[in-house]
Amino acid sequence: MITPEEIKAKALRYWQDQRSLKAYLRGDTFFPLVIPFRKPSAKQLLKEFAEVRRWVQTLRDQSKARRGYGYTLLLKQAKHRQLGEQQMPDQIRFDTAEDYFRFIGKQREFARLQSLIAQIEAAQPVLRPWLESQPLKILEYAEAWPQLLATVSFFQASPKPNRYLRELDIPGVDSKFVEQRMPILRDLLDRVLPPEAINAEVTGLTGSGFERRYGLKYDEPLIRLRLLDSTQAGPWGTSDLTVPQSEFHRLALPCRQVFITENKINGLSFPATPDSLVIFGLGYGIGSVKDAPWLSDKAIYYWGDIDTHGFAILSQVRSYFPQTKSLLMDRETLLGHRQLWVQEEDDKRFEGILENLTDVEQKLYTMIKDNILGERVRLEQERLPFAYVRSRLQTITNC
Repeated sequence: MITPEEIKAKALRYWQDQRSLKAYLRGDTFFPLVIPFRKPSAKQLLKEFAEVRRWVQTLRDQSKARRGYGYTLLLKQAKHRQLGEQQMPDQIRFDTAEDYFRFIGKQREFARLQSLIAQIEAAQPVLRPWLESQPLKILEYAEAWPQLLATVSFFQASPKPNRYLRELDIPGVDSKFVEQRMPILRDLLDRVLPPEAINAEVTGLTGSGFERRYGLKYDEPLIRLRLLDSTQAGPWGTSDLTVPQSEFHRLALPCRQVFITENKINGLSFPATPDSLVIFGLGYGIGSVKDAPWLSDKAIYYWGDIDTHGFAILSQVRSYFPQTKSLLMDRETLLGHRQLWVQEEDDKRFEGILENLTDVEQKLYTMIKDNILGERVRLEQERLPFAYVRSRLQTITNC
């Protein structure tokens, strides 16, 4: 037998899942809202007659008829063989939104929601469909709407501002506000900005996704490289450079060969090589160099670990620059340094299909992946003797 507390709990679910609010905001017919409940059987009525009568009286006392708001209790005349005619609850329902929201204790929030929607819609009518779909989110950010709307208006007036968040002059809004509310701002900006003001290729917020999506400056990934030819140091007299990703794309350094190695120390100690440079320390972040057009006509060599991930990164690099050749990632190097082998972590190996390997590379990758040469074989690039690296460089690259 349902109690007034259980009626409230069931009614509250329609608020929590937003069905009642969405229906109200869309103008859909939602009331009367009927609350389902289990009615006493004839056997239960006979066996627990006094308890059932108390239950009926409690429902009456807490109903709209007694309190002036809340649920309406509809009774139905029921004939019982032993007890005769009895007035039993037949339906429990909320006839109006006012009855419903007041009974569940949400009348103030509902009034606040109505006020916020009027405020938001007046400033941004295009947001109406979103408002109808996100009523509780509107309340979640109740105190922040003036700043949220000011930020939205700024981006409408200055799409793709190409400035850091710190540089945005939005009255009453600081950069911390934007940083802390990026998810809701993304929802809003995606609905008010034209497609050309949004970088649709950026779908997440990680990795400065908000800034990249809406044309802001951000703390870009840094790319480190060394010029291996002292004659190319230029007037600045330095060979070790660390530059933001966008500046790297524009460098267009005058060299013939580019080496890419994952290991930092290998990059720092890479032998002097005429007309060459080395990029290092990126790992799977190698994608940060893919949009550098000046690399497309260079001879590129990738030197990674001889393990599953090393070949995965090699395949990735070659997908950007098909001319890429592997360096020191061959069977001869692997078998010639058996004493230096270690093991890959069992649960962190790459076991996917690699589409950008040569036949020879593919065969070696498969042998490593399938443990044909040994259990989880791995030869880390930094373990190779430096003299061996120098000799192979001279042979492979004709340096």
